[in-house]
Amino acid sequence: WKLRRQAPSNIDSLLSSDECTLTSILEEDALLDELKSNRNLLEFLCRDDNLEQIVALVVEEPSTDLPECSRYRHAQIASSLFGVEQSSALGLADEVACSDTLLDRMWRFLDQEAPLNSLLASFFSRAMHCILQRKADLVIDYLRRKENSLARILEHIDTSAIMDLLLSFLVSCNSYRLRCELVEWFNECKLVECLVNLIRPENDEDKQRNSSRTLAEMVRICYDKLSSASDYPNSDPLLEVLESSRIVQLLLSNMMKDPSAMAPVLRGAFVLQSMLASQQGLSDAGSGEAPVSVNEAAAKQVVSIMTAWLPQFHEVLLHPPKSRPVITSAGTIPVPLGAARLTLIQLILVCLQTNVTAFTEEFVRLNIGATLLDLFLAYKWNNFLHIQFEHFVSFALHSGKVVLANGVHQTLCECMLVSNHLMRRIATAGMENEAEQSAKGGRRLGYMGHVVAISNSLLRAANQDQYIAKLIKQVDDDAVVWQSWVDGPLACANEKNNISLGGESPKEEEEACHETDLPALDDMQHAFFNYQLTSMASHFAESFEFSDEQVLLSEEPITAPYDEIAAFDFTLKAMLAAPEPDNFTMCSNARIQPYDGQRYL
Repeated sequence: WKLRRQAPSNIDSLLSSDECTLTSILEEDALLDELKSNRNLLEFLCRDDNLEQIVALVVEEPSTDLPECSRYRHAQIASSLFGVEQSSALGLADEVACSDTLLDRMWRFLDQEAPLNSLLASFFSRAMHCILQRKADLVIDYLRRKENSLARILEHIDTSAIMDLLLSFLVSCNSYRLRCELVEWFNECKLVECLVNLIRPENDEDKQRNSSRTLAEMVRICYDKLSSASDYPNSDPLLEVLESSRIVQLLLSNMMKDPSAMAPVLRGAFVLQSMLASQQGLSDAGSGEAPVSVNEAAAKQVVSIMTAWLPQFHEVLLHPPKSRPVITSAGTIPVPLGAARLTLIQLILVCLQTNVTAFTEEFVRLNIGATLLDLFLAYKWNNFLHIQFEHFVSFALHSGKVVLANGVHQTLCECMLVSNHLMRRIATAGMENEAEQSAKGGRRLGYMGHVVAISNSLLRAANQDQYIAKLIKQVDDDAVVWQSWVDGPLACANEKNNISLGGESPKEEEEACHETDLPALDDMQHAFFNYQLTSMASHFAESFEFSDEQVLLSEEPITAPYDEIAAFDFTLKAMLAAPEPDNFTMCSNARIQPYDGQRYL
């Protein structure tokens, strides 16, 4: 260790012996590190019989006779071997990709009936991901020749590792040519349609969840490629299929096929929301003109298709399917909001931000803003809903888009302030909180932070925009309740919120601190202060390092100056001339007093 020499590896001695087996090699702790640079080890593992055993370890169930704690140890190590990078030679992943026989044995893992062993599925997915990273073109060519290869993947999509494997195809295709071949294969097998059709009430919930996650990740990967890759054109062939009107219509019909089933609504809304969110992210970060314009056109196309389905979305918000009550620390919720309705609200608000006129008109015509306000006040403890409603109010206050709804030209702001009496209902909620909090054993309601934030947003908007101030004056009935709330509890809440967390230091203490005169330093203090400022002496610093002669003489052991302390002789030299018994007698006679001519202790 002192000479920075690594201990000799046991793998070389194993490889040179006649009794070397793959099992004994897999037991070595330094196997993965050795494989990076040990050419003999790589040649041993790439032998045909050993490659077949490695593939078998990855995809076949181990013997049940093995202890459970170490049953999958060799399978895990075998899957890790495919990811080891070799600098000047082909690795195991390259050897397997070039052999149809080994690929056949790997893909026979998916011939099993569902559900798969999730642990073995993760090893299989890791190994295939490494092979795709090295030889994606060979693997894709093999799978295109193999019948029903994608169908087998979709059959086991409920296993998360298989979902990751499907996404690995998109990530591994770095060139545009290879990506076009992959998309052509996907379109031949109708992969996107199959994934969308899995989001149905009759399918297993795990399949619905992983299918929606796969579609959402495919959208994200496509937009990442558009924004980062320089050799890509302004469009992506897979993205065009995902955002086509046919796929969006199919997804919406599967979502609303059975309104009593909330899982398809949740999963479908998640996919649509990911489409619009990815498009907005590309619009913000894109540097070219063409991608942004294409992106905006695709977003408006998706939202335009969703406009016809907005009444059914509204019906789900008003009349959700029956569900069991939820018991929380704040009490029992007879009809919980649910993840599906929350995701649907998020989707509607994202669609509003695209400023599609037809969608906004339908939103105002159905008065969905009033429904959002009712839900905000009904679920007092759901902060996930509260933050969405606060964003909606902020958007409505700053949106000057005039739409024609029910034969009347109005804005979102007018709809909320005048038609839905937003100020009065928010003020009433604040007053009810004051009554609840002041009662014996009362507590502050969960939406009060958002009520205060919405109220302050209304006040700022009225001061900055004459149009909003004019709308507020139109609702005389709401003005009295609103003003009492603003002058009373809201003012107290803002005053409390403006106080610094640690408080402020009194002015008297600050002035006293500034006026206090520090005593002058005497001569000794000045001397000590100057001593602290002086630099360390050079001879003192040099005494803590080795000399050049000690470092360069590699044949002799290196010694530090402090090691010489061990050679010092601390033996006392006093009275060495007298024998030891005489010394003891002299000391005894000097200390013991005589008694009757004798000395006693």
